[in-house]
This record gives sequence, structure tokens and C-alpha cells, in this order.
Amino acid sequence: MKLNQMTGSSLQEITDFAHEEAVKLTKSKLGYLAFMSPDEGSLIMHSWSTHAMKECNVKDRKFIYPIETTGLWGEAVKQRKPIITNNYQEANPLKKGYPEGHVKLTRHMNVPIFDGNRIVAVAGVGNKEEDYDEADLRQLILLMQEMWRLIRRKQMEDALQKSSTELSKAEMELKSFDRVKAEFLSNKEETQPATEHGKMIDDETLEIINDLEKKAIENVIHHSQRLRRIVDSFIYTSMEEAGKIEYNFKPIDISVPLENSLVDTIFMVEEKEIVLEKTIPKSLPLINGDEEKLTDMFTVLMDSAIRFTPYKGKVAIIVDEEVNYIHIILKDNGAGIPEKLIPHMFQRFYEIDSQTKNNSEGIESGFYICKKIADAHKGSIKIESKINVGTEVHIWIPKIDFSSKKQLGEEYEI
Repeated sequence: MKLNQMTGSSLQEITDFAHEEAVKLTKSKLGYLAFMSPDEGSLIMHSWSTHAMKECNVKDRKFIYPIETTGLWGEAVKQRKPIITNNYQEANPLKKGYPEGHVKLTRHMNVPIFDGNRIVAVAGVGNKEEDYDEADLRQLILLMQEMWRLIRRKQMEDALQKSSTELSKAEMELKSFDRVKAEFLSNKEETQPATEHGKMIDDETLEIINDLEKKAIENVIHHSQRLRRIVDSFIYTSMEEAGKIEYNFKPIDISVPLENSLVDTIFMVEEKEIVLEKTIPKSLPLINGDEEKLTDMFTVLMDSAIRFTPYKGKVAIIVDEEVNYIHIILKDNGAGIPEKLIPHMFQRFYEIDSQTKNNSEGIESGFYICKKIADAHKGSIKIESKINVGTEVHIWIPKIDFSSKKQLGEEYEI
């Protein structure tokens, strides 16, 4: 109840409250909270409970702990489950020791905090006078899950507010260039240059103003698109949590949602003068699909391809029929995605702070939504990418088997 009342609090206030309450609920002496890096390769220490900070005398404290080299306290991540150690001083091959001045641990319990199947954080408590048990474990898990739910929502709201502010600034900048251009043209009409040299200076000045105005327009477009992606992500996540995502399946041609997505993104294609190549056969087997959801998925993927493709770059859409599936490939020659992040691109990403900020669009990334839509269609999706070469997104959606009596009669009511 107290956590739910902290919607207006800062991230630090929320996390401080959570780990202090975790200490009280489990009758511990200390507690801590660490966030996972986007690639799940490192734990980033976020905060310690007040009592722990008073006892800690470590000089040159570390804040980033690679999972590969962490000791016993990192087992919650390695084993992907809660770990209770009721005799921390007992010899254990998993222990790596701790630095001089570190708080002495007698008992320890920590839990991984999941968002879907991804570990996003680790919370721990220590030095309870009695052994930790299942009741303590439940208290810690429930508290931290609620804390993460609140953090996730707050980060969405903060990102939405930040993006809205940035869009407003970009619009004001564009309006200022419009005024400068209008004033310049007005003055130019009133005082025509008497010499060829004066005309050349005026033309150069107008060209500079036009270039600045074009960049301001691109900035407005960028921020408006980013705001739209955040809103879409916010709405989808909220509806998903409320169990309100509904699908309207019917036999459709996959080219229909693909063409819809092109209509939604054609302005971006033209703005960046991108070469768009389409290889879509005219006659394709039907799929069992939700046209609106598939349009959303392809729009997100096209949007991403266009954003990371350079000016006058190339984006290709290739559709092919396989034995049981329709195979769609969206290919660009953009910046590419770091290899270590590819396995995590379809998981939910949230910005926690500057240390854990993901380099691949963070909260506004729609790849998570795309994965959910592909799964709902009993299909699959994967990414192949190379830095400075480009990215390919592969989607497979099963074809309708019209030889199946069940599908024909029951599913489609034909």
C-alpha cells in the first residue's frame, strides 16, 4: 500500500524505501539492491540500506560486478533462483571473498527480480539473527516485485514526459527558424541588393536558413515519432498487464498489413530519400492473422529500419513462401545492433539510470511488442545484425492448412 502511494516519488526514494522495508520485514540487519546490465553480464550496485552503509569501511568501492567473477552472492543470477545461505562463514568453493572493511556477513538471502524471463535486478538482505526461511523469501519477493512494477511504470511516465518536453522544444525551434526566414525574405524584398555580390550573399544566407530549417523539421519528426513509440509501448504494456490484449483472427493475405505499414512509414522513407525495395509475390497463401496487430508489428519494424538507415540508404522487404510458413524479411543497411544485445532485443527494456541505460532505444523499443504479436500468431521472429553493415529481421507466420477440417469448420466458420 505504501509503495502504491509513492507514484510521485523519485527512483532513489522508491528503491531506498523498498530495501529498508525488506530489512524490517525479514528482521535483517542490512539490505541492498543491484540492477542488471542490458546484456545480463554485470550487476550494477544501486544502493545499500542505511545500517549497511554505517558498517561498511571499504575504500574505493566497486559498483559494477561482472557475473562471471562474482562469488556466492551472484548465484541468484547464475542459477536464476533465490539463494539462502544461513552460514555465510562456512567454507564454500563459490565464495570469492570480499574486500577489507566490507560488512561481515553471517547469513545472507538474495532474490533475482524478473521482468518476463529476464532478470532486471537482484535484491538481498543479510545478518538476520535466526535462519532465513520460506516466509522471509516470500516477503522479499513480493515486496521487490511490487517495487519493480512501480519503477517500470514510473520510468514509462518519466520517458513520456521527457519526450513530450523535447518535442515541444523542437517545435519552438522550428517556429523560430520560420520567423527568421519570413523576416529575411521580407527584408530582402524591401532592400534588393544593388550588386551581384550582394545577391550572392543573400542567396548563401537563405541557403543556410533553409538547411537549418530542414534540420529543425527532421528534429520535430524524430521527437514526434519517439513520443508515439513511447505512447504505444505504454498503452500495450498497460493493456497486457490488465489482460485486455485481444486478437481478431481471420484469413488474410500477409501483403495487406505489409502495405498498410508502408503507408504508415512512407513519409519517413521520403524524408530520408531511402531506396525501398519490395519483393512480394502477387499470389500468396492466406494466413490466420489479425490485420491490425500485424500492421502494428510491421510498422514498428519498418520504423526501426528507417531510423537506423543512413540518408539515401536502402531498406528491403522480401516475402517468400516456405513449406508451412510465410517468411518475411525486413532488411536495412543501417548501423547494426551490437551482437551481445541481440539475444535480449525482444525482452522488455527499461531505463533505470545512466549506468543501466540501454543503447538500443530502451523503453521505446517495440521489439518486445513484435515478439508478442508473432507469438500470438503461432509464428516466430529473429534478428541478424552486423555493426556498420545492417540488420535483418526474419518473421515466420504459419500458412492456413485448408485441408484441415477443424480449421475450415470451427476456426473460420466457413
